[in-house]
Amino acid sequence: MRILSISAFYPPYVIGGAELCAHSLTYWFAANGHEAAVLTAAPMVEHESWATPQDGYTLYRVNTPHIYPVFRASQAPGWKKPIWHAQDHYDPRNEAMFEKVIDDFKPDFIHIHWISGLGYNGLKVIGRHDIPTAITLHDLAYACLRTTMFRGSDECVEQCTNCRLSSKVKMGFLREIPRLGFISPSQSNLDTISSLLPIEDYPRFHILNPNRYPAPRVTHAPADKVRLLFVGRLEKTKGINFLLELLDQLSATYDFHLTVLGKGPEDHALRATYGERPWLTMQGHVPQQIVADIMAESDLLVVPSLWAENSPGVVFQALVNALPVMGSDKGGLPELIEPGVNGMLVPPATRSNGARRSSMCSTAPNSCSFCASRRRSRPSAMTMTGWPSR
Repeated sequence: MRILSISAFYPPYVIGGAELCAHSLTYWFAANGHEAAVLTAAPMVEHESWATPQDGYTLYRVNTPHIYPVFRASQAPGWKKPIWHAQDHYDPRNEAMFEKVIDDFKPDFIHIHWISGLGYNGLKVIGRHDIPTAITLHDLAYACLRTTMFRGSDECVEQCTNCRLSSKVKMGFLREIPRLGFISPSQSNLDTISSLLPIEDYPRFHILNPNRYPAPRVTHAPADKVRLLFVGRLEKTKGINFLLELLDQLSATYDFHLTVLGKGPEDHALRATYGERPWLTMQGHVPQQIVADIMAESDLLVVPSLWAENSPGVVFQALVNALPVMGSDKGGLPELIEPGVNGMLVPPATRSNGARRSSMCSTAPNSCSFCASRRRSRPSAMTMTGWPSR
């Protein structure tokens, strides 16, 4: 079977788990006898690559007509964003690009991970060719222009006018695909999307992401302080601002060290405020192998997200590597974290429950020890065995 995966982001250009999922699954397709290809966006014209043979698959890395590439979305000025979204919905050059790729590769099946940044109207082209298609819902992008249903410091209680109009357009494109199904890594995300979009008549599945992660090259060893770890994009929805503010208050009382891995729009401000703190190390974006090594040397992964996370790959990687997780009790995190077995759940990070979060920090050493003896209880649930065949 000829399988085309679509993901605007794709290694080595990585900001989250969707592109890692696309990468892992593409390799699985190729390894199991399928002819695989990937359609992705190019950061700049000089990065374009047309039908380039990779390690067992074909790569189409294309330049898009957007006013700025999707890779620069967080840095783009506000006045450009409406133009970008209009292009992402309607620019006919998007359709021409999809036609060119489909005509060249001639896929029997399409798997969409992240189409924003390549053009939602590319869905119309897929429909015209009547190609069976599965869409993995890595976030809330089909219902929310921000992809998170989160604005400022609060969750959206309902769709705003712009998001309602956008989702109607997207739903119209989706209806043009005769054979379509949806996959979500978490039941929580699938339920949320289903409450916002009329997709109840389509096949829908809750299936974990098939990500693979490198094994650590070091082993865990005890330390005289709690070694906390945050891995993710540095933006407010991830709770990183609240976490550093809270730990700064606790640093005079408790002995711990936090390592932060990742970059994002809050990077500069956080470094300016906390960069010289002795209890903090900010290493920026690092390769997956380094993440695995640092996980092996840590005692607790902290996932203090304010928004409803879907099914974070960093949690999978932590649990596979026997690292307990402290996560917000919302979204898909409770589906992965079993309190007292492989981690703990706490209220989402807000100032009003800071005292409760402080209590969790004070009991972290004992909690880590308790979890450590049980954290390998369900490792098979965190592998990709059997996933692709489903």
